[in-house]
Amino acid sequence: MPIRSPLDSRRALLVHNRNAGTDPTPRERIEAALHAVGLRTTYCAHLEDDLDAALQGDFDMVVAAGGDGTLADVASSLCDVERPIGVLPLGGSNNIAHALGVEGDWRDIPAHWSLSRWRPLDRCEADGPWGRRPFIEAVGTGVLTQSVDYVDDDPETAEEKRANGRAAFRQALAEAAPFPCRIDGADWSWEGDCLMVEVLSIPFVGPRLRLAHGADPGDGLLDVMIVEPGDREALRDWVKDPEAAPCPLPPRRASMVRLGVHDRCFRLDDRSPDDRLSGIVTIRIRPQPVRILVHDKAGTT
Repeated sequence: MPIRSPLDSRRALLVHNRNAGTDPTPRERIEAALHAVGLRTTYCAHLEDDLDAALQGDFDMVVAAGGDGTLADVASSLCDVERPIGVLPLGGSNNIAHALGVEGDWRDIPAHWSLSRWRPLDRCEADGPWGRRPFIEAVGTGVLTQSVDYVDDDPETAEEKRANGRAAFRQALAEAAPFPCRIDGADWSWEGDCLMVEVLSIPFVGPRLRLAHGADPGDGLLDVMIVEPGDREALRDWVKDPEAAPCPLPPRRASMVRLGVHDRCFRLDDRSPDDRLSGIVTIRIRPQPVRILVHDKAGTT
């Protein structure tokens, strides 16, 4: 007698970015993999259909099939946080999935899902001149934000895309000019000239750079990485092979951060709210994390 899948007859909202990655995966292949484990699916095309309306539907779980942007939008917009999210990492960097231990061939992942095995993922928000914006990965200004101007935008593989991004980061780091900044955590402050500030909720950012080596995606804390002018060469050397050793710069941690700059470009995850902004940005963890399905010992029951 065949073994019944723990997802048999469960209802899933499939949120799919049809353009994710360097070789996009068709809807039909994803739906076939989900139906094979017993899921009944409703389809939502990310960035095309109304995500907020789709998330109000009647379902047991959400499947985020795409890159970091798709997962971030699903996690940030989900109101009923007890509905878990299954991740199919189809993007170029997949920083959030990588931070949560969701890896491997996406076709093998659904067979390992159980609605009782999950780990929390913090959701964050940033109040600034743009108003209030949600994010999952990081808020930053400086080198990483500027490096997009140097990226070769036509890679053939995910590995090539990450390599291009890292090369662009090293070039931007070599040319970056210091700027003044003030940062306040709950029990610490820093003020001076820097090349980059990244306030992270997960370890990875950009082209899968593990800037915050010990960051936990669900611990309710932010990791603040400050790159001063004297850190330039050490960071450039590290980015040559960032998997070989931890980032040489230590993070500062806080549950809420206030970041003050003048006439700077900001980035929230991989999106920029405006060209150049001045003022105070307040960054915090939102009250309720979402549940990300896992298939290892990191799960919570």
